[in-house]
Amino acid sequence: MNSDLGSCLRLARGLLRLYGLAVASKHRGVADHLLCALEQLAKSEPAIEQVLDRAYLWGIGHHGSVDPHTPRAEP
Repeated sequence: MNSDLGSCLRLARGLLRLYGLAVASKHRGVADHLLCALEQLAKSEPAIEQVLDRAYLWGIGHHGSVDPHTPRAEP
């Protein structure tokens, strides 16, 4: 993994964690801005799409882990 991709992935994972916190604490406006930031990042780096997909799932009520390093619980 090159350093640019590594930096983008770290940024995306950080945004995902913040997004999860915003959703959980019902700060929808903040969550929307963080989701937009993830979408913009995914446009420039396709590898970020997996992180973005997790944010979409979190936002629609799939209560998997927000931390991309923590395995999701099986239903």
